[in-house]
Amino acid sequence: MKRNKTIETVSGIAAALMLTACAALVAAAIAGTLCSCRHKELYYPSSPTAEVRVRFDWSAAPGARVEGMCAWFFPEGGGKAVRCDFTDPAGGTVRIPWGSYRVAYMNNDSEVVQVRGEDSHGTLELYTRQSTLLESVDAHGNPPGANPGGEPVVLAPDAVWGGRLDGVRLERGGDENAPRTVVLPVQPQTCAVSLEVLEVDNLKYVSRVGASLSGLSGSLFLGSGTTSAVRSTVPFGAESDGKSRITGGMRIFGLSAAADTGRTLTLYVILADGSKHYYRFDVAGQVNNAPDKRHIRIVIDKLSLPKPIVNGGGFHPEVDEWETEEHTLKL
Repeated sequence: MKRNKTIETVSGIAAALMLTACAALVAAAIAGTLCSCRHKELYYPSSPTAEVRVRFDWSAAPGARVEGMCAWFFPEGGGKAVRCDFTDPAGGTVRIPWGSYRVAYMNNDSEVVQVRGEDSHGTLELYTRQSTLLESVDAHGNPPGANPGGEPVVLAPDAVWGGRLDGVRLERGGDENAPRTVVLPVQPQTCAVSLEVLEVDNLKYVSRVGASLSGLSGSLFLGSGTTSAVRSTVPFGAESDGKSRITGGMRIFGLSAAADTGRTLTLYVILADGSKHYYRFDVAGQVNNAPDKRHIRIVIDKLSLPKPIVNGGGFHPEVDEWETEEHTLKL
């Protein structure tokens, strides 16, 4: 009897120990689950993009006046570019995926300059629409023989301000929520051409005058700053002082990168009687040897224009034909 009680006591103790062990295991499992839940609540995945403060530095272009800017962030490893437009010429804040970039940028308020090839850094190209030689005198068409090389005739660009910056790195190190700052220095991306024709005879009989220059680049690759190897002719307006001087000017993307370095200045003159004349000048020396390729100055000395031929009966000569003269300028 006594032995049976002892066995029952031992069995009770064993059962109690087993219950205690099970309770401990359950408690440990619950505690582990709670700890695991707490850990997940404290985990915050990092953002795939960085907050970037883009600042345009205008110190090298103090006279520039633009309404806005745009920038292309091209991933160094390839992929689609991120284009950012800013209404403030000083810049703004954008979000860009983490990584390394080559950046190209320019003012986005031009009414003349167009953009193509935005898929890659090497193909990003600025260009202008097609034009005609006589657009310089508010007319249409191309006088026969005025463009013997058959160059494309394109419109002159307006001012382009911008540049390029390689090796822009947006890295995750440190506080990922802290804004990164990218400073983009702005410089002129177009060149200026000025024309002066001095000591012009019979200028008082001129009703309209314009000009064009051949051997120019019709586009600019913004990512590299290089010009096109295609030679283009660009017309531009000119003015007469009514006495003896003609002046004009335009902006260009630059000289063509072609091996042919010929440059021809053509002056288009319409007289009061409607007769039309154009004069071609070889200006390769002045253009190619310009001390400052950003400011090319062309000067032509002494040009004799004809007087209008109108007889007493009011007869006008054929006005649909152009008369031409060729001139070679000496430096």
